[in-house]
Amino acid sequence: MKHVLKVCAALLLCLACTYSASACTIPYSSRGIEPIGSTVEIVSQDEDSVTLRKTDDSAPFKILMFTDLHLAVLDKKHSSREHVRTLEMLVKNIQREKPDLVLFGGDNVTSGFNFLRSHQFARILEKLGVYWGGIIGNHEGDNIWSIRRSRMVKIFSSYDHCIMRQGKADVDGDCNYSIRILNKDGSLRHAFFCLDTFDGMSEEMKKEHGIVSDKFVYDVIKQSQIDWYSAQVQAMKRTFGAFTSAVLIHVPLTQFADAAALVEQGKAQFLYGDKREGVCAAGFDSGMFAAIKDGGVTQTVFCGHDHLNNFGVLYDGITLSYIEPSGYGAYGMAKLDAPESEWLQGYTRLLLGSDGTYTHEQFRNSAIAA
Repeated sequence: MKHVLKVCAALLLCLACTYSASACTIPYSSRGIEPIGSTVEIVSQDEDSVTLRKTDDSAPFKILMFTDLHLAVLDKKHSSREHVRTLEMLVKNIQREKPDLVLFGGDNVTSGFNFLRSHQFARILEKLGVYWGGIIGNHEGDNIWSIRRSRMVKIFSSYDHCIMRQGKADVDGDCNYSIRILNKDGSLRHAFFCLDTFDGMSEEMKKEHGIVSDKFVYDVIKQSQIDWYSAQVQAMKRTFGAFTSAVLIHVPLTQFADAAALVEQGKAQFLYGDKREGVCAAGFDSGMFAAIKDGGVTQTVFCGHDHLNNFGVLYDGITLSYIEPSGYGAYGMAKLDAPESEWLQGYTRLLLGSDGTYTHEQFRNSAIAA
């Protein structure tokens, strides 16, 4: 009997290892990836901030932003072909653009059994030799078989080129931190404030804010995060004087939906891109947009989340912008059997000047020459 149990245990172990190798990772190898090199160095870092400096100021500071890769466990819904294509697109464009920094807008490594894929994703970026960071979205950690969101941040931040940080313990959420980009002379070129937007709103919070719904409602940025953002802005003003910045979140603020609705009334200006689905925004306005206005330094709020939207709109002096969706395995135009020329998979590029001004462009992979 003991022998039979040992054999069964061995078989179960073999099956588990086989599943881990086949379904929990993507059949894409980082071997052979050529590094792009970097002219960026980390000046300082702590639990909620990282300061970078470009050692050569002769060219703009180039940032590529990807979002909603949705590198999920391989199953009936997610094929290896789709995920391999996502990673090939990511690697090819990073190698071609040679950015100083790559930022991800959340929902990067999703669904269950994502421990190995998280390391695989990080190793690919490390092989490229590019500094990278960003945030996590609502689908990291939403699966019973998923690693915790805080553990994913810890995995990512353990890699040499990852600037992602967990944030302070007394601030709600995971991955609340600032990125400070300096010029060679030490002046502040630009800053990013990365904030967690969580997953679904709890029933207690719904009741607290009078939301009568038995349906799923997206969570909101908490007061502790807003206070942290405002304190960071004031501290940077004292250190650097006037500066420009952007906020990076996953789930859009309610103002994204408000602005989209006000364009036809002339109360908001549509800037670029397409709106092909409703804005799946936070459940209510928790005050983040007002804090951004009061701070007076943030020009743009970038988000991901909605895979059919890649538009930007100017609202009350602030640009509200979707990052170009990037993953082939998640819902999107590709899944809707649209012609490939209509697919949105790609990336957003920012070129930061030494004075903090920047140019912004959206790139669809299908429109990029090989």
